[in-house]
Amino acid sequence: MKARSQLCLFFAALLTVLANTALAKYASPPDDENSALIVGCAGEKYPISGVGGIRVIGGHHGHWSTNIKTSPIQIDGSSISSQRFQPVYVDTDFSAAANGAYFVSKSSVCTLSTASGAAGQEIVVCNTSKDATITYQTVQGEVLRGGDQSGPGKVDRFISDGKGWYRE
Repeated sequence: MKARSQLCLFFAALLTVLANTALAKYASPPDDENSALIVGCAGEKYPISGVGGIRVIGGHHGHWSTNIKTSPIQIDGSSISSQRFQPVYVDTDFSAAANGAYFVSKSSVCTLSTASGAAGQEIVVCNTSKDATITYQTVQGEVLRGGDQSGPGKVDRFISDGKGWYRE
């Protein structure tokens, strides 16, 4: 009888250790408050990081004593603001500044502002004419990747890396 109770105690302790190990695996907190870690059924880990006010909210499920297999994930992007461009209507040669939207109605030359102070910013140029072309150039010999001309009806988006402009 004594051996039987010792065996039961041993298995109870073993079960407790295994359960705590499994829970610790799933309950590891993310490294910072703007990230979450999703652990798959086979133990694979999927980190999700958020910036600019994104929060990942989800319940803790998968405890060994439940049968809940999924958790909803909600992404709260309420504090994310989209970039608003000030529209400028152009019908002659012009200089385009970062974070501007230019609507061009006649053939013209567009000089993109310096990229050195505009890393991560963009310029949008819309050719609103049926027959106009826009020729692009940069200042101070900066790089312009993606072509230097645009045809009728095109929308060109330029993004700066701080050294040059990249046309999308």
